[in-house]
Amino acid sequence: MLQSFSRRCVSAVKPGAFYQRNLLKATFQPERGFSPVRTVPARFLTGNAAEFEAKYAEKIKAIAKKEGLTVEELKTKIKEEAAKKLEASRPKKPISKPVQKINKSAEKTAAAITAKAQMPYDSSAPTLDKIVKLELFEKEDPETIAKIWNEGHSNQDCITAVIPSDVYDKLYKRSQKYPMFVVPMPRESGVEFFFLQFNFHQCNFTSLLEYKTKGSEARPFLTLTHFTELEKSKGIVLMKGEINDDPRMIDTSNAQFLAFALQQFYVNGTEQHKQMVQKFHEKPEEFDFQELIKAVE
Repeated sequence: MLQSFSRRCVSAVKPGAFYQRNLLKATFQPERGFSPVRTVPARFLTGNAAEFEAKYAEKIKAIAKKEGLTVEELKTKIKEEAAKKLEASRPKKPISKPVQKINKSAEKTAAAITAKAQMPYDSSAPTLDKIVKLELFEKEDPETIAKIWNEGHSNQDCITAVIPSDVYDKLYKRSQKYPMFVVPMPRESGVEFFFLQFNFHQCNFTSLLEYKTKGSEARPFLTLTHFTELEKSKGIVLMKGEINDDPRMIDTSNAQFLAFALQQFYVNGTEQHKQMVQKFHEKPEEFDFQELIKAVE
């Protein structure tokens, strides 16, 4: 499981001894090193969005029937609830509550994304030496590095974690085989689905509605970057999760939920959780969104 997971980048451990504080100042690069994660704009691959949505018609009807509404009334209800919550945000931000099926075009999309995830590392992705002085990290033990990593981000609006190498190895291998998935996140007025997509050592999250509407132009709401530079020498992988502020659609508690959901479905959850990811790619016609919702309750 994820170790030293830090919410809102506040270290999960108490401030260290004096030498650790000095080491912190010496290890981290100047403040400009804590720049937001920025990669190429077209992060998400997608098929025809309209066609994608059309295939979910039956299950959308099922939800509408259950609530005693027509499909149009259900859509209107969702949009109105989303508008109240997002207030000044852009108009196309309603909370998505679709119950969906994925067709053959989605299977082709999955194959394309799998191929994309296995391409060489995007050179625009950040590397650890841009944030810390690696030569100083190499002199410390994993526990000290974990404390420095979390404390060093204590004033940053993000989440951090230190992951054992064997755990990350499992995550990485599964992400290469199954590079996309959908995670339901509880909201005040229901459930919002988030679409995740891996690109080598990064994982981007956006709302499913945003992905269906904008496709490859969808904005990542959260980007998790895994730094593997210490994987062999220290047996750990450092993670930093940054929230997109253009505009800000989730908070740090939401980001933490998505990060934990990721590890649950890809690494240390039940066999049922892992099978859902597999079914999402290999048998999309059998994928059950209601079952997915229950899995995170």
